[in-house]
Amino acid sequence: MSKKNLILGGGQYLEPGQSAEEMRFVFSVLQPESDQPTLISTDFLPHAVALKPDQPTTLAVFEKKGPGACEIDLNSMTLTRVIETVPERHFYGHGAYSADAGLLYCTESYLDGFKGVIAVRDADSHQLLGEFPTYGEEPHECQLIDDGKVMVVTNGGGRLGGDAPCVTYIDVQTEKLLDRIEMTNERINTGHFALDEDGGLIVVSAPRAGLELTDNGGVSIKPAGAPMVSKTEPADVVARMKGEALSVAIHQGSRVAAVAHPDGDMVTFWSMTDGQFIKVMDFPRPRGICLDTEDTGFFISYGSDTRLGFVDARTLEADESRVRVNTYQSGSHVFNWIRDTQNLGFEL
Repeated sequence: MSKKNLILGGGQYLEPGQSAEEMRFVFSVLQPESDQPTLISTDFLPHAVALKPDQPTTLAVFEKKGPGACEIDLNSMTLTRVIETVPERHFYGHGAYSADAGLLYCTESYLDGFKGVIAVRDADSHQLLGEFPTYGEEPHECQLIDDGKVMVVTNGGGRLGGDAPCVTYIDVQTEKLLDRIEMTNERINTGHFALDEDGGLIVVSAPRAGLELTDNGGVSIKPAGAPMVSKTEPADVVARMKGEALSVAIHQGSRVAAVAHPDGDMVTFWSMTDGQFIKVMDFPRPRGICLDTEDTGFFISYGSDTRLGFVDARTLEADESRVRVNTYQSGSHVFNWIRDTQNLGFEL
């Protein structure tokens, strides 16, 4: 019997006859074997989540570019508390708990420009304790590595001619910069990223601030021990990368990375061994990507009817028997809660 999966993701929808001002926002919890998700109402579109290591049923959920953040309890399936930031900043979508579960780190940006910080909060009271720099502008995704000692941050950068988009590695204890990796295409920002087990890095990007959303985003890959390269081939596939390259996940067993391109109506697959293109698959407006619990493939959210599909990581073929519809997961990401808790020794 296969292990369970519990897929989480944000969504928004309108009831028939409602106007855009009446948009409803939810946090959707879905067992792919079930027909209906559990919906938790929120006041904002949930972007990303952070799991509390000592209590993984407690989630911190963040809005991208907005004041919204909250705590959600998966035991009661309720929103338990609102998390607030200072008036001059907004949340930028991502956060992470410290390894000892004592602190909550959040990416935040100032309202009057591209400057941002990592805000440091008490994980229980959410009191703001301090902040440290991200060594770039417009920080977005953050992840802790090396047992929580190092934070990796994508900095989208400002407009062309301003601070370069980059990925920075920061010592959490000293708050000092350890490394800074810039993209080789100055017209794309840095949005989301994934790291492979050998330290290889893949970054997915949207057009830089000030450029049209119809411009190209992109994919940049730095295999372990090799330089970062923003991909330019195959030309016909790269030409379809209009707008934002959104979500990314790496299947460690095959060293294959999957990237969602909503405006290109496709998912691309890349080798983390040498950075080369492998395959493109057509999906209507794909959004979030995560791995299944048994590491056999990728869950992908897509379509106007908020589908959750599955692609085998070895064959790179879709398994139509595993498609679910009306998941309400129309946001930027999906997360597999059970897979993410495996390393914490927690079982549902």
